[in-house]
Amino acid sequence: MIYNRTILKINVVFIGWLLSVSVLAETPRGLQRIVTPDNYRALIIGNNNYQDPKGQWQVLETAVADARSVSELLKTDYGFTDVTLLIDATRRNIINALADLAKRTQADDSVVVFYAGHGHLDEWRDQGFWIPVDATAGEITSYIRNSAIRDELSVIASRAKHTLLISDSCFSGALLRKGARGKSAEENNQRYYQKVADKKSVQILAAGGVEFVDDNYRGSGHSPFTHFLLNELKHNNEALLTASELALNIKKAVANNVQQTPESGVLQGAGDELGEFIFARSNLDLGLPEIGLGSPEGVSNRSSPMPVTSAKTKRPFWKNPWFWLGTLTATAATGYALNRSGGGNDDSDVVYQ
Repeated sequence: MIYNRTILKINVVFIGWLLSVSVLAETPRGLQRIVTPDNYRALIIGNNNYQDPKGQWQVLETAVADARSVSELLKTDYGFTDVTLLIDATRRNIINALADLAKRTQADDSVVVFYAGHGHLDEWRDQGFWIPVDATAGEITSYIRNSAIRDELSVIASRAKHTLLISDSCFSGALLRKGARGKSAEENNQRYYQKVADKKSVQILAAGGVEFVDDNYRGSGHSPFTHFLLNELKHNNEALLTASELALNIKKAVANNVQQTPESGVLQGAGDELGEFIFARSNLDLGLPEIGLGSPEGVSNRSSPMPVTSAKTKRPFWKNPWFWLGTLTATAATGYALNRSGGGNDDSDVVYQ
């Protein structure tokens, strides 16, 4: 059989390069393919300054701070690159922002919608509502029905891979269908994370069930629910955190400290397939900076492209010893193959008997 030596060199070097890249691409739980920064989007809403002429919807203390802190943390620690922050949003603002988010959402996206503000339950109609800042007490046409929220989320969920609604308002549990899923942290492994990441999810985490919830927790500047939400996300030292794990920890922390019980479940009829929204930590340093409250309103700018990194070391590939080991292996293999071929000019043929 006759081989051109130049082709032989190219083949050997290419095989060696593939070996080095395969080592470089290893991640703690095999999710390099699944978790990419550009796939994370969020709409964050915080309403403090209500304008109700009847005075029923009073000004809140912490909803704006809650929204700003969640927005900042998702961007700095979890790689969210498309974050829209709405402060003191009207009914029109909220509906338009949900529609715009749906238009931007793509097939493999993970999308979070966070709302902090007043909520309302009409017991006679058995309907729940979000209350925008321009709502007038008693005029339900100025509220946002849960059914409208479900419709908008269903559109987003029809396009995204994973959708998570986090609602910090009174009676927010009226939005969801209860249901538990997932394993304990000790049972989670590569196969489990791969399985739930590949399946579609449409999940909801609510500050309470059909009940009133508190505004300011022990002078922290945050509601109890958002205080513990931020605490769990900030002090999470795992590379990956599912929405179910997050919900379980928040439920315990809130119920242990105040008279309210967060709930979690799925959005019925939106195509949930028992998948999981997965928060991927982009910075695992233990000395993380404090969560800042300031964040410019609007859509955040996308960060400049990041160098290729090893998920185990968080270093550029040229600083990874496995890259150089693979390169040296490829070089040595090339030299060995050329020596076995008998030497000569690059354009000569190698003949194997």
